[in-house]
Amino acid sequence: MSGPRGIELALDLARMPALAQSIVNPPLPSDIFEVMRIAAGSPEVCQSAARATGQPAAVLISAARFYLQQVLLRPDADPYRVLGLPPGASRELARHHLRCLLQWLHPDVNKDLDSVYAERVLKAWREVSASSDSARASNSRAHGLAGRRVRMPANPGSRLRMPWIEKPQKRMHLKVPVGIGVGMAAVALLLVVVIALYAVQSG
Repeated sequence: MSGPRGIELALDLARMPALAQSIVNPPLPSDIFEVMRIAAGSPEVCQSAARATGQPAAVLISAARFYLQQVLLRPDADPYRVLGLPPGASRELARHHLRCLLQWLHPDVNKDLDSVYAERVLKAWREVSASSDSARASNSRAHGLAGRRVRMPANPGSRLRMPWIEKPQKRMHLKVPVGIGVGMAAVALLLVVVIALYAVQSG
């Protein structure tokens, strides 16, 4: 893990609380969820952190809660930061963080003033959840449109099939009886001969 552990940052801030006034949008440590679990009083995580830092669990819990108030629950924090999430985190991860924070902040388990943050955490969850639903719906629409591409014919030389045009046209075939056809030909020939004779006489 790169960088200092989240609980070490929390202990440093607890030793010098005046630094909280100078913190401007600090990056979240990669193990922020562990700090949240310590703030929620998770026995196994508190014991592990106590062995690593040499500090009693009560000191770690107090430091973790103060750190989260100053880093996650600050007035200018966006919904993702309030939940200790990177931008664009999944809804499942957001729910995971929400549950952990409410184990610390819910008024049923926390009678201290910290419980005033519970409503803010719930509001952040609603906004992140709505954003996640919107992104999922947008992706579904994009996949739907991509699936409706026009399929070109396998043979590039063949034309695109258009069923509403390709209905075979009924051609009109006039069936003329054979006898009438011969008669008409004879009349036409006779007419040509008469015209030719008239032209010779008049010339």
